[in-house]
Amino acid sequence: MKKKLLDEMLEAVKKMIGIELNARLKEVKTFNDKEFWNGYNPLEKIRGGLFHWVAVPFAGTDVFCELRCPNATQIEQCGDITNITLEIEKNKDYKPSYEELIKIRNYQEELCKITFNKPTFDQITTLVGKHDFVISEKKKELAEIIKRFEENKDQMTEVEKNNINEKIKAIELQIGFILPTDTMAFITWWAMGNDISDVKKITKQSFLRAASLAKIHHKAPTDYLSGVFTDFNKIEIDNYAIGILEDYLQEQEIVNSTKQKWYRGKKNG
Repeated sequence: MKKKLLDEMLEAVKKMIGIELNARLKEVKTFNDKEFWNGYNPLEKIRGGLFHWVAVPFAGTDVFCELRCPNATQIEQCGDITNITLEIEKNKDYKPSYEELIKIRNYQEELCKITFNKPTFDQITTLVGKHDFVISEKKKELAEIIKRFEENKDQMTEVEKNNINEKIKAIELQIGFILPTDTMAFITWWAMGNDISDVKKITKQSFLRAASLAKIHHKAPTDYLSGVFTDFNKIEIDNYAIGILEDYLQEQEIVNSTKQKWYRGKKNG
């Protein structure tokens, strides 16, 4: 049933685009490493055009769609989320909370709205609405789980209650967003230029050094970080580097204060 829905959706997407797959493949623009732009540039400048035919995964099946390169202002309007997640990436045991997942999915959905051009996000939404029996089944499943939970919760252990709550949240995420998870993740990766930007290569030490030099010379941290970056990267790098410096200075104040207390205590003793 799920495969049939996906096949129907893919066929409908092809008709919306109005171009045969072979013809679309010929129009796909490849990215040449030699055309990399050093510095901070709009994504469309780095990619060599505003629109691109890209193979986008839909629940594991690739469909060629025309995507638009969003600019920094458009990305900022999607929400307060950044590419720079050093602490989270280092923590292998980190699991986002339900609230954090909702925030991330909302942000990804907003990015999809400004990135899909052919078909548009609204066209995809309409298409899914016509074949919503999968979502309807999930809604029925959710209603049944909630009903059973309410009827039996007094006899359940805390572990059983937590397990059911996790299942409820998982289904709510599935029915709360139109696009598959892999689609939203891919569009986020592509729209933010993570395949061409060096932003993920910057270390905490580099951020601190850049922010320190910027403070001394009254400039921006991005003036002291070189590489290939998007114009949105400039915004998030400056914000993150300043935060790193502020945290470092606060830590140094605590260390110095502790040393002084220890020295005075030793001297008095």
